Amino acid sequence: MSQPQLQVLIGFQTTVGFGQPFLLNDDFYGRLDTAGRGTLGGIQMADVTTYVQSVFINRGRSRQLDEFNCGTATLTLWNKTRIFDPLNQSSPYWIGGATQQTGIVPRLPIQIIANGIPIYTGLITDWDIDYDLGFNDTVQISCADQFTVLANQQLNAWTPPAESTGSRIYNITANTGVLAQPEINYQGAVSIDTGSSTLGSYAVAQDTNVLSYLQQVNTSEQGYLFMSAAGTLTFKGRSSVLNPVTGATFNGDGTGLGFSSLTNMYGDELLYNYISTQSPAGAVQVTSNATSIAQYQTQTYSLLDLLNSTTAEVAGLGNYLLGRYQNPILRFNGLKTELSAMTTDKQSIALNLDLTSICTVVKNFVTGTPTSETQTLIVSGISHQITPGSHVISYTFESTDQNAYFTLDDTIFGTLSTTNLLSF
Repeated sequence: MSQPQLQVLIGFQTTVGFGQPFLLNDDFYGRLDTAGRGTLGGIQMADVTTYVQSVFINRGRSRQLDEFNCGTATLTLWNKTRIFDPLNQSSPYWIGGATQQTGIVPRLPIQIIANGIPIYTGLITDWDIDYDLGFNDTVQISCADQFTVLANQQLNAWTPPAESTGSRIYNITANTGVLAQPEINYQGAVSIDTGSSTLGSYAVAQDTNVLSYLQQVNTSEQGYLFMSAAGTLTFKGRSSVLNPVTGATFNGDGTGLGFSSLTNMYGDELLYNYISTQSPAGAVQVTSNATSIAQYQTQTYSLLDLLNSTTAEVAGLGNYLLGRYQNPILRFNGLKTELSAMTTDKQSIALNLDLTSICTVVKNFVTGTPTSETQTLIVSGISHQITPGSHVISYTFESTDQNAYFTLDDTIFGTLSTTNLLSF
């Protein structure tokens, strides 16, 4: 067994030295029908895997009630030949021309793949070169996913109609919603649930931050908004994880995926028994649990900037939160596994797990009763640490025990989302 096969692709502008651009009327580069001849220009992905020395990836969130963060990656590349040096005019990525422009620039696309499975997709934000005195230069590349683009965009003043949370983000059929606004015109792949909440027709102020507003929409749903490993902007409604089906099992007996460490959490960091919720629809709605308050004292959680269309729905969301957090839950919250110790088939199972995937974790004990503990968990964070001979994945988990299950005719738990898929 060995570590997964790594591949790192960076999108560079085509140049004379890289992906020769199409030349009109040229006998060789003026034809597009033969591999290796001229391209239509623009960005072309280059395989730079042979230069990679290490890769660190971090995606997801560390706390269940937080929004998902921008996924980041840091790579160290060998640069003795100065192929990635923006000062090197001999680099194949040097564009030249009247402006003497380099192709080593920020915001180039990057994708990291293991065993043919994307584990990170984003944009390069920094090229930091270390000029070694022994001329063994290295370059450290910092990356961020497409959340970084949304975080630097603003909406024009706009009043959307009353609609589902998914439609507010992007209605694929009608081409409406935040992502369809002309000042945004999002070009990436998307996967958008309908969602279970209805948002009101409330005005959006001029220069509202796009990512902040999308996360406000998600908070009003209590769903999941994140960038997938393949670079797909993904929204899942709160009902998407009801009645979960496990995609992988981790245990220590060899029948599932192994792990090198496992941690649990059992505290008051997710204990809330007095919930206040509000939207422009009306007054603050309060829901509480007297039994929990008597045992743990009052623990308050407030969401006063929701977008839900009615006070009834706002109150229902408060009841949903109370049901999840009125009692502490003991859960496995972190796990590490070394892929180099796995077969290729098991590596693929581990690599295919993405944010919001469902896992079963089994811990066996040599003393005490019971002799094992089995938990069904939601993946909320994924980190990769890749160095020569080693590929360690760390998963962060959230408990499904706090999630209500599908209940027929219930206003909060009685609606299952549907998913619309669109790729550009």
